[in-house]
Amino acid sequence: MKDQYVLGIDHGSGGCKVTCIRSDGNIVSEAYVSYPSNYPFPGWVEQNPEQWIDAALKAISKALCKFSTSEKKNIKAMSFSAPHHVAVLLDKEGNVIRPAIMWNDQRTAEQANQLKLEFGEQIYEITYNAPNPTWTLCHLLWLKQNEPENYKQVDQILFMKDYVRYRFSGEIGTDYIEAEGSMLFDITKQEWSSSLLSLIDLNPKVLPSVYTPTTMCGEMCQDMVNILGLSSGVKIIIGTADTAAEVFGCGTLAEGDGVIKLATAGNFTVVSSKVTQNKKLTTYHHLIDNLYYQNSATNFSAASFRWFKENFYKEFEENMKVDSVYPEIMKHIEQVKPGSEGLIFQPYLNGERSPHWDPHLRGSFFGCTARHTRGHFARAVLEGVGFSLRDCQLQFPDFVAEKMRVIGGGSKGREWVQILADILKVELEVPLISDASFGVALLAGQRIGWFNTFQEAVFSTQSVKTRISPNSKNFKVYDEMFDIYQKLHSRTYDLTHCLSNMQKNLLNC
Repeated sequence: MKDQYVLGIDHGSGGCKVTCIRSDGNIVSEAYVSYPSNYPFPGWVEQNPEQWIDAALKAISKALCKFSTSEKKNIKAMSFSAPHHVAVLLDKEGNVIRPAIMWNDQRTAEQANQLKLEFGEQIYEITYNAPNPTWTLCHLLWLKQNEPENYKQVDQILFMKDYVRYRFSGEIGTDYIEAEGSMLFDITKQEWSSSLLSLIDLNPKVLPSVYTPTTMCGEMCQDMVNILGLSSGVKIIIGTADTAAEVFGCGTLAEGDGVIKLATAGNFTVVSSKVTQNKKLTTYHHLIDNLYYQNSATNFSAASFRWFKENFYKEFEENMKVDSVYPEIMKHIEQVKPGSEGLIFQPYLNGERSPHWDPHLRGSFFGCTARHTRGHFARAVLEGVGFSLRDCQLQFPDFVAEKMRVIGGGSKGREWVQILADILKVELEVPLISDASFGVALLAGQRIGWFNTFQEAVFSTQSVKTRISPNSKNFKVYDEMFDIYQKLHSRTYDLTHCLSNMQKNLLNC
């Protein structure tokens, strides 16, 4: 079995990541290909599904570019992941009707409020989640109200990773964790909810059948086999949502485990056998039977740092390699003491998710003086995301952990992980591997017999790369700063809503 391989294919918010692992559990190659989001109106975020397919083919080709013909023929299976909530709408001919509305799109605030006011208790009882602009149910209600001709054309709804897999296999289906992200699925009965479908007059026939994430749904279609130069018979595994794949793949497998994600968005995730009844959280089943994972999430995590880099370090962007810009910013950050000399950043650059669930919040720097340099502002961005994640942490009052895992692109910088450890007062472990593509590659390997259990798949391949303990010397300043951060939110709430409305009016002029 040494020369057998599987592929994990993850479509994230900004691109496709492919991870290839060998039957001994080692990663042998990785590749990434980006694709754009489109922002046709304020608060809108859309993507073209055809670009996902193009990116997947390019990323797989890049990952396998050094493989010999015989090695390519020993690729035995592949599995898929992508963000929750992203629906792809197909007509009777199988054509995509319109661009996909992404999970971080904020256009559906009105629809979310409508559903919350009229049916909020019913929806929460069925899904363990509360309506907000993230959910597919809200997206579909917006479509029904604003694009009725498109809504009438819908013959099939697939979700992001399921559409990609459909194009590779011709098979239609989804997994139960992905289905739970639609707000159309009964989390207890594990079936599409007729009462929720009736809220938007949706025919259940347009929804896919639901399977387990490790279900083998067919083989790679011949067209894709020919394009990629593989052998016939590559098994296609259903896969699951990216957060479920990450929680699994990074080693968060038991009740009481927790993981923090510093990626485009930031997640504070806790694994439990019982659901914490809190409408500010999102709730899904774990891959491990009888467990759930619950998230509180900030909208702009590493995306805030990227925004800052692109707008405040432009000369570095133009004159240095991309990989060199962040280390240069970190040099500036390291020269600034914790607390950024009283400068606070609110990372509400595209509204906010949990716990506020408010698309009208706006970001700000507060407390700046003539002493503050670009380095202070950079550090304040990292600390502001940390304060937002502490907001998330407070949604789990019964969760006490001595250590947690931290994953995502932001976890690669030691300084940010240290800031986070000090703000949250918890030891943070950075796993060797944390990509969703790795998690679903393990699913594929487990399904074809490489591993006996999910636990064996993870613990025989995963390890901790770095451990960072909180520095108690910084607790006082961060406690004081967080108190101001919370008061700043509550006291500027009305003003941010006024600014949000003003921005819409100005942009429409």
